[in-house]
Amino acid sequence: MLEYQKQDCDLTLQEGLDCYYKAFPETTEIFEDNKDSGTLLRDHDCTHVIFGLNTSIEQESILDTWVVWGSKWKLKYIWGYQSLPQIKQLYKDLYKEFGILGFLKIFWKLGGIKRKTMFRAFKMKKKWPFKMPEEYLSLKISDLREEHGIKILLPEELQYTPIER
Repeated sequence: MLEYQKQDCDLTLQEGLDCYYKAFPETTEIFEDNKDSGTLLRDHDCTHVIFGLNTSIEQESILDTWVVWGSKWKLKYIWGYQSLPQIKQLYKDLYKEFGILGFLKIFWKLGGIKRKTMFRAFKMKKKWPFKMPEEYLSLKISDLREEHGIKILLPEELQYTPIER
């Protein structure tokens, strides 16, 4: 378990983001923002940190539930993320690897966890801003979670059999 995956994490959001990036295997490419993407990629990566999730295909799917139900977002901004060339390529690669049936299998396997995530999102004090204010980076993750009423999923609540590739 990484430090940012603990509910009462004392790291700042920036330190949590650094921890998240360091956790990538050597072969995993970290997508970086540029003038075209603004802070879209960073904002997405911060959702991984604030909701305590890694980058496995299963936890990306769980994160989608957190973002849809527990975040404040504008369709145009989210669509901008989906439209980034590196994200489009990632989706093509994943589709090639898993196919429609594989994605349906993931969704089906995670149904209980995704429902639990929805209920946690409904209980939040306020939604997480997907387009995140810069000043959040210097705030403690535990304070941000407290302010928003985010109760991350514990390791025992994230029990699933990873999808075979």
